[in-house]
Amino acid sequence: MVNDPIDAAMVSAINEIAHRMGIKTIAEFVESEDILQHLRKLGVDYAQGYHINEPQLLSDIFSTASVH
Repeated sequence: MVNDPIDAAMVSAINEIAHRMGIKTIAEFVESEDILQHLRKLGVDYAQGYHINEPQLLSDIFSTASVH
């Protein structure tokens, strides 16, 4: 979406519609810092993708989490 104005316009429009409806947005496939920064400027609420962290098994996540 950083290099494609059509993709950027679609993300912006979807984000705007969702926010007007009171819905938070999640961007997928965040593969670079440039994409993440662009999403922040648009006001996207959440992001996921390889730039954030690689996918993990839930069992791995829960086995390292401390339980109180």
